[in-house]
Amino acid sequence: MGEGPQLNEALERLRTVFRGTAGVELVDSDVAELAGLDDDNCRALLGILEAAGAIDRPRGRVFVCRPASWWTSAPIDS
Repeated sequence: MGEGPQLNEALERLRTVFRGTAGVELVDSDVAELAGLDDDNCRALLGILEAAGAIDRPRGRVFVCRPASWWTSAPIDS
């Protein structure tokens, strides 16, 4: 994955997915498909988002974004 604009675009795609599915548990491969991202790059970004507290990983490859997560409304710099 490239830097700068490509990273921002990928994060915005992920945020759009989680905004639309807040509270729903999603498997990492489904998140990648919904966001239109490569599986490996998506998994890396999901891990970073989990470490930052933006999303939760209740088990294994399952991720969920709380409806009140700060990340769904945080600005992403261009």
